[in-house]
Amino acid sequence: MKLPALVLAVMLVLAHAQAQVEISRKAAGEIIPPFDVDAISFASTTSDMTRLDVYAAIAYEQLSFVKQSDQFTASYEMTMALYDSANALVVERLWTENVTTASFEQSVSPSSFSIVRRSFDLPPGLYRISVLYRDLESKVTRRVAKQLTVSDFTQPGLHLSDIMLISRLTLSGDKRSITPSISPNVGNIGGSMYLFFEAYNDSTLDSAQFVITILSEKNAEMLKADSLVPLTPGRNQVFLRVDQSSLPIGDYRLYVQAFPTSSRDSSFASTSRSITVRWGGLPKTIQDIDMAVDQLVYIAKDKELSYIREATTPEEKQKRFIEFWKKRDPNPNTTRNEKMEEHYARIEYANKYFKHYTEGWRTDMGMVYVIFGTPSNVDRHPFDAGSKPYEVWSYYELNHSFVFVDQTGFGDYRLTTPIWEVQRRLRN
Repeated sequence: MKLPALVLAVMLVLAHAQAQVEISRKAAGEIIPPFDVDAISFASTTSDMTRLDVYAAIAYEQLSFVKQSDQFTASYEMTMALYDSANALVVERLWTENVTTASFEQSVSPSSFSIVRRSFDLPPGLYRISVLYRDLESKVTRRVAKQLTVSDFTQPGLHLSDIMLISRLTLSGDKRSITPSISPNVGNIGGSMYLFFEAYNDSTLDSAQFVITILSEKNAEMLKADSLVPLTPGRNQVFLRVDQSSLPIGDYRLYVQAFPTSSRDSSFASTSRSITVRWGGLPKTIQDIDMAVDQLVYIAKDKELSYIREATTPEEKQKRFIEFWKKRDPNPNTTRNEKMEEHYARIEYANKYFKHYTEGWRTDMGMVYVIFGTPSNVDRHPFDAGSKPYEVWSYYELNHSFVFVDQTGFGDYRLTTPIWEVQRRLRN
């Protein structure tokens, strides 16, 4: 029997809706941190080519360590592949990395990393890079892919390489020791960070004024600083210090421009990159501190919300927000806050699956999901005779069920059972 098109469409929508809450059990319960990849273009010693340095950072907590004698070891395969603009494979490298640590605590640390680097000499142009690692113990495989531009530094004049972020720089005599920040997130670098890039001086310049500008996504200027840097002919290594501690959470574009010392009417050269400011556990959908605070409404007490919102500066608001979550951190001796991670993972999931004329976390279904997580059972009644469509979400551990009714017939399910008594029990 052939079903009418409208009925078939409704059945497909319902099938999709039925999957929503069930698959969320994994979404909220398995928070797998990604690994970071950064690709930076420098001038090559080979004529007409550019050197691309590709870094990957794998947190120890993502690796499967095995105790061997008095040490813990992990091994993984790493593959880096580069494709040109026609999606043809240009180069691929595969190798095995072995990691050893002396303590179990370090083997599960999210702040300890295995950092690898490979360099490629390439013609300038557009590329796609694919970086894959495979844990040899757990057999888990993860991949990061991104588009990138390999710059051309062969033309006469002054050119600036791509920017490397540095989380720590130490001096020993004339030698510098650097720790690169592979992640674009500078929110966890306390105080100041350093920028590293190379200036290729094929001119008579003996110095330049380097101006750093950081713009928000709305092109608002958030930070500006400048430094006079002496230059020699050829390749120059430049380190610039930036105090980014005042930046609120969000996504930014960082620019470095080189101006003649006598004028800023036009720059000799420029380079830029994206950076972000976030704390562990906040999803990328959180763009500002006010949104993050608003999304505490279901779990915070009124006086706690008022205390955070009454802060007079963004820095103070961030400080109070962090204090709120520190009090709820189930493992305060680690850098992660699993409670915060779970909360914002639920927010992100609710926004994806429960959106209806408003953000998903603000809907009734989104509210219940954010507060209580995945229900133990979902009982759906879309076509019962004599009643409007409704759903029953049961939470066995709470000995409670919530009923949602679609009064309009357009999928706008509203909660019809009390929630606050159950929520009060959880808060107490």
